[in-house]
Amino acid sequence: MIKKALILLLLATTNSFAQYYKTYNWSQDPKLHELTKKEQDESSIVILKKHIVEYSKGQFSAEPRRFETEHTIARVNDDKGISQHNTVYIPMYSVKNVVDIKARTINANGKITLLNKDNIKEVKNVEEYGDFKIFAIEGVEKGSEIEVLYTVEKEYDMYGSETIQADYKIKNAEFLFVTNGLNSNVKAYRTEEEFKDVSTDQYSGKLLTLTNIPAMIEEEYSTPKANDIAVVYQCFPEGQNITQDMFWSNVSNNVGRQFFPEVVSEKIKNDIQTITEGKTDLSPFEKATRIDNYIKTNFTIVKNNNEDLTNLDYILTNKSASDYGIVKVYAHFLKALNVDFEIVITANRFLTKFDPNFFIPGMLRDFLIYLPTEKKYIAPDRIESRVGEAPFNILGNYGLFIESDFNHYFTKIVEYDEDYSRIKRDMDISFSDELESVTISEYQEYYGHWSETNRAVLSLSTDQGKKEFKDYLTGSGIEDKEILDYKVEHAEMNQLEYNKPFVVTSTITSEALLEDAGDSYIFQVGLVIGTQSELYQETERINPIEMTYPNRYNYSIVVTIPDGYTAEGLNSLNIDKSYKALNGEKIAKFESSYKQEGNTITISIEEFYKTHEYDLNRYEEFRDVINAASDFNKAAILLKATE
Repeated sequence: MIKKALILLLLATTNSFAQYYKTYNWSQDPKLHELTKKEQDESSIVILKKHIVEYSKGQFSAEPRRFETEHTIARVNDDKGISQHNTVYIPMYSVKNVVDIKARTINANGKITLLNKDNIKEVKNVEEYGDFKIFAIEGVEKGSEIEVLYTVEKEYDMYGSETIQADYKIKNAEFLFVTNGLNSNVKAYRTEEEFKDVSTDQYSGKLLTLTNIPAMIEEEYSTPKANDIAVVYQCFPEGQNITQDMFWSNVSNNVGRQFFPEVVSEKIKNDIQTITEGKTDLSPFEKATRIDNYIKTNFTIVKNNNEDLTNLDYILTNKSASDYGIVKVYAHFLKALNVDFEIVITANRFLTKFDPNFFIPGMLRDFLIYLPTEKKYIAPDRIESRVGEAPFNILGNYGLFIESDFNHYFTKIVEYDEDYSRIKRDMDISFSDELESVTISEYQEYYGHWSETNRAVLSLSTDQGKKEFKDYLTGSGIEDKEILDYKVEHAEMNQLEYNKPFVVTSTITSEALLEDAGDSYIFQVGLVIGTQSELYQETERINPIEMTYPNRYNYSIVVTIPDGYTAEGLNSLNIDKSYKALNGEKIAKFESSYKQEGNTITISIEEFYKTHEYDLNRYEEFRDVINAASDFNKAAILLKATE
């Protein structure tokens, strides 16, 4: 009797923990799906992408079990489409057990070819992305459908994410989040569709259904990888319900204890003397700048998982640190000189959009140090960056700001200096006596992110890289030019002055800027401003508009017309395009104009972008401003001989 009761109890227990994935399967009678003519013209189209994340209560542990199932059906219409889908990679990161893998193809004639599981290989550390199960799809022809279905059991993790969008169109996508009564949260990004509650006798969860997801494409002024439709989720052990604020407070406390030392290390006392040079009246900015220069000159950041690289004593002795460990060094130096600072954790906006309202560890990728009294940032792991605005790949993302008392707040990381990044160029243009060549004498000042990039290129590039950069700085896109003079100033990465300009003076000559037109000459004046971006995209824009960073250009071009000639076609130099905010303020503009006094023509150009984000619904207005610079680049003046 006792034995029978025990068996019944075990059966009941097993039944209550039945997994949904065990009931999920593909069609037993597969047929090719009908596609429209437009869909058949695509290289490939995914007919179904279904991802199932399933948590279930552990039978013998408080820790839930986690299973993930991926089911895809893709039609491949040409060789490109075949190459996109005929090799399957299944990531093995945190996988405890491969439950099942199966795949099949159906060709245009309806012939079905099943995967030979003996052909599944395990490959270690594929391009540093970790281990994968890899197999090639057999029997693939143009017009075939490739179907893959697999389930893996993973180590329990209460957080996760899944990217839904891809670089091909997806007709139908589903994300099923099965939690079986466990407390959980799930959120979708960059879609108007919402999760709906679903339940049966076997499972309960939430389902997101999407249709006709366009292919994500690379577009200029965009962050395509970070713009993919994606899902994030959390699922907690039975009886637990952790709020987002609890997550963030835990991070703040743990990080704060690492980066706000109570006592400064004795090992840096001599370094502090070197940094201050005995000066006692340095401002917080001057102290921070000297610290930044010193650390980036004397310490090396090493990209590996050696735990010693996070140990302060080891770092100070060996001058080597991880990108995490180097923040500890800054913290001790800043505290030693009584500079107020906050720790910022954020993410590269080109890869991830930081969400303060939903905690996922994968967002916590980059560290900054914020100086609240100066409203400036230090980027500890960016060798080219110095105290100033946040790095451009962070700009516009939110960040977690941790104060010295371990309290935290969130704010968007913006530029405080509206004119931080700008270029000023003054050119004097003259012609040889026989109008065989053009001479351009130029003075340029680069500020902000421009100057940081320029200094890094000259300091860190190879000789070939420096040669190519010299070509860029002396007039990109000008053919056959000869550089007569070239000099740069303030090229060192270590600078004590805030936003000191990187200065270039040069003189070049070129015959290609002049074109013989009988007794006249066509002067390609627009080419002197260098190669310009163009936005002549004919397809519908997919991505929101995000520039690299706000910036401004101010050019003065003085052209001396040779004796015996007049200038015609000057109206092509008058261009005025702008993008106005809702309050009427111009926040993007390209304006060029000219004045002529005697044989001297002065061309003035002002171009600016006061923010890095622009409304996708007003893409045409933004494009007009960008293309205005490109239009000027094509402008020409006719030098006509006088009778």
